[in-house]
Amino acid sequence: MIVSRGSQSALPVPVRLSHHQNGYLHVTMNKSAGIAIGVIVVAGALATAGAWYTGNQLEGALNDSIGKANQELAKSFKGTDTSVKLEMLSLDKHFFSSTAHYRVDIQNLSDSTQGGQFLFVDHIEHGPIPLSHLKTLNLLPVMALSNFQMEKSPSAEKWFAMSKDVPPLKGQASIGYDRATKGTLQMAPLEMIDVDGTFRFSGLDLNAESSADAEKFSLAGNMDNLQLNVASPDGPVSIEIKGMTFDTGGTKGKSGFYLGHTNMKIQNAGFQVVGKPQVQIKDFTNTNLAQEDAGNLAAQINYDAGMIAYAGKDVGSAHMGFKIANFDVLATQALYQLYQDKILPQQQEAALEKRPFRLELSPADQELMNTQMKTLLAAKPHIELERLSLKTSNGESHMRIAVDLADPGPLDQPSDALLMKSLGEVNAKVVLSKPMIRDLATQQAIREGQTDLKVIADQAKAAGDMASAMAEMMQLAKVDGDNIVSDLHYANQMVDFNGQKMTVQQFMSNVMGKVGVLGNQ
Repeated sequence: MIVSRGSQSALPVPVRLSHHQNGYLHVTMNKSAGIAIGVIVVAGALATAGAWYTGNQLEGALNDSIGKANQELAKSFKGTDTSVKLEMLSLDKHFFSSTAHYRVDIQNLSDSTQGGQFLFVDHIEHGPIPLSHLKTLNLLPVMALSNFQMEKSPSAEKWFAMSKDVPPLKGQASIGYDRATKGTLQMAPLEMIDVDGTFRFSGLDLNAESSADAEKFSLAGNMDNLQLNVASPDGPVSIEIKGMTFDTGGTKGKSGFYLGHTNMKIQNAGFQVVGKPQVQIKDFTNTNLAQEDAGNLAAQINYDAGMIAYAGKDVGSAHMGFKIANFDVLATQALYQLYQDKILPQQQEAALEKRPFRLELSPADQELMNTQMKTLLAAKPHIELERLSLKTSNGESHMRIAVDLADPGPLDQPSDALLMKSLGEVNAKVVLSKPMIRDLATQQAIREGQTDLKVIADQAKAAGDMASAMAEMMQLAKVDGDNIVSDLHYANQMVDFNGQKMTVQQFMSNVMGKVGVLGNQ
């Protein structure tokens, strides 16, 4: 193409190839076509070989996965009557695909003797490039692509009825040659309406990834709504959850616990039990974080409610945060295993027989528990209710309790002495807001039907004044402006309570007695 000058326009110029150039182009095109055909042939050979390899490896991989899944399920329900077991009934293998049938046997899922056997069919596309991946140009190699769904069975009859004959559960999972998995799971919308009430469920979508042997995992999901309304003779019962999302992920640490995060959000949740007004929670969030540091386990858990409403009236926002630190990893894991193996089964047996629980350990188990407990306490574990707060329109009250444990020395001491020496340090603070007390008193008066605004205001002010006066009179707290404040510090078997130092015995006899009187009033 030649670009014109001035007002002349650009005109296309025909290209002429010499005989030599034309021959060169012909040869080049032939070579390119040959290379392309060669690539296709090699790719087809590799895909065929991969499909043959997958077909031969698939049964072993499936049996291995099922065995590990059953081991984890057994651990999860250990000490209970509930059992969940996965079994492969058949595997029909072809060259490029296979079809598997599974059975999930669930027994005693609740306090009753409920159980059932649920059937699943799995259409498995062989790797390295399954046909459905090829259609979307997803060329990452995988061992197999699983497409599974629940089948009809006597146990699943009610589920299919609620889902209007759509498979209630289905999903897709890709299995890599390193045995890592990645997939999705969908629960279909469900609805049931009868004379007792209604149940509606919008469905649930999950996305999951897991490395080989589940050393790392991630899980995310969302649900639009779940609603249950029951009209019992004693009154209505309801549960409603809207707009739930969650994601979690972690890596298995030395302790055997997963380290990582969990986040959950719910836009709106409502609950009502017989004889009580409805409780609603708006903008609820839960965040968890677990870590290991220098051989110690640490974790933080937070709950937040943007607004709590009671009987249709807004009360306030709330927060609750917990924290643990300095838990020796190996001792924590050993004690948890001892609880799972020895203590939990005894608790379950006592509950089933409706008798008081009394722990019985062999001398070896008792020695193991004592040794690991000593190791745990030597690390000085920290347990803390970091903050528990309620904030209304005019005030906020909050409290904090932190406990640092310590090595008490020999464990064959009297239990009272052992307990006191195990408490290294305790710090607690409670702040009650008088404006918050007035807000709560106002809301209570309105719920009781009071309409006179002056009477309501007088009652609310009296409630705040009475709380501060009683706390000061009984020397349980000090008034600091609009706040009623109580402080406690314990160390070296001495208690500092609001500036007054005393022994533990004096604190228990004097202060705790007053707290009991105040609680009764």
